[in-house]
Amino acid sequence: MNPFEFVIALVVLSFIFKLALSALQHKNQQRGDVSAEAANTELRQRLEQMEERVKVLERIVTDERFDLKQQFKDL
Repeated sequence: MNPFEFVIALVVLSFIFKLALSALQHKNQQRGDVSAEAANTELRQRLEQMEERVKVLERIVTDERFDLKQQFKDL
């Protein structure tokens, strides 16, 4: 995965997350405000998990050994 593909993947992931967040907010408005806090807590946990995954991906892609492995694969 080259840096351009990584950036595209991040943009797509953020778009999907925003879309899911929007859908969940719409559902919460229909159900009422009682369960909205529980949904917000769940979404915050998911966001934290996604942020951690992105950090790990950034670490992998920026690692010097990753680039070396990619060069070996290309050969």
